[in-house]
Amino acid sequence: MRWEAFLMPVRRVEMRSQRLSVATSFPAGTLAVEEALARQPTAVLLGYPYYQKAEVFRYSPQATARVRRRLYSLALPSLALQLVDLGDIHVPEEEAGLPSQALEEVVKVLLQAGHKVVVFGGGQEAALPLFRAVAAQEAPFTYTLLDRKLDLFDALSAQEVPHRRYHQDLLLDEQVEVPFRGQVVGLAWHWVSPAEEEILHTYLRVPYLRLSQVLADPDEAEPFLRTAAFITMDLGLVRGADAPAVLDPEPEGLPIEVAAKLMRFAGMGYRSDVLHLANYFPPFDKDGRTAAAVAILLWYFLEGRINPEDDFPWPDRANLERYEVSLREVDVPTLLFYRHPRSGRWWMEVVPLAGKGPARLVPCSRTAYETALRGEVPDLWYLWQLTTS
Repeated sequence: MRWEAFLMPVRRVEMRSQRLSVATSFPAGTLAVEEALARQPTAVLLGYPYYQKAEVFRYSPQATARVRRRLYSLALPSLALQLVDLGDIHVPEEEAGLPSQALEEVVKVLLQAGHKVVVFGGGQEAALPLFRAVAAQEAPFTYTLLDRKLDLFDALSAQEVPHRRYHQDLLLDEQVEVPFRGQVVGLAWHWVSPAEEEILHTYLRVPYLRLSQVLADPDEAEPFLRTAAFITMDLGLVRGADAPAVLDPEPEGLPIEVAAKLMRFAGMGYRSDVLHLANYFPPFDKDGRTAAAVAILLWYFLEGRINPEDDFPWPDRANLERYEVSLREVDVPTLLFYRHPRSGRWWMEVVPLAGKGPARLVPCSRTAYETALRGEVPDLWYLWQLTTS
């Protein structure tokens, strides 16, 4: 692959001892990129400095430059961390190709080579080409959206259509040949219209977690990130006081400490093939606070990547502790739970009603187990039942 046809390499990064920059390669040119990737880095970083308005792509390299400046000044979390920063997706104006197409092609090639990819910058509409790149690997996958909105429709203006409708394009209109499961974390109900709620419950039928639930207990979000291959986060989910330079900042959102914890969960996930952080708007970032927040989120994802949990269930589940719980429900008399003795992470067995299909072991939290001990069926079981039956 001719990497220089798609990429603008990183121009200048200040290298400082015991900072993240010393663990990173910044290759320029096809040969240098191939040599850097051959070392099998912990993750590959890729900037996407394009914002789409209607059919126009606006190039904004300061978006990724500001994040890099903050990111590479952070501490080195481990000597085991090895990163490759390929720079930014770049399509010259005189060329006919679209930045979204270049992004899809680059990430597709990286995934085929077995790399974990982190994409930052640009709008949320970039999730669609990334979704296509993951689907092109021809393996079933889970997709997790971290957002307070569903982004199905109801754009506030015609210019917002690409990033306000992208989820409709992805979940409702995109034709994908491989099976995938969607999940949503952080929905704020004052941004979910009745029509969207109807689609969520009757058509999409995806497991979801509301913002209030994540704020009450961030650990409840971990099961939604444990098996996700593609994770995309709208930075508007972060509280406006911590990340004001985003689309539609709000006083209600995730504190940066909670958002960072979710990023660590994502990094510790079994697959986490692609992480995408979107909707940082540098013209609004007068004090650099939002760039610093994005850098913190990236750092905690990378820290999770070098500290994974070795608790993937064996085929016979012999590495897990088994718990059978009796319920008061006639249709669901018992539920099986499993727990890894070292990591403490939980799984729940979901058996399709009427015997349609095999039982499915899905990640859950201890809260689901405690709910079952009270004789009640956990809400998560019903949500997975809809997607399994």
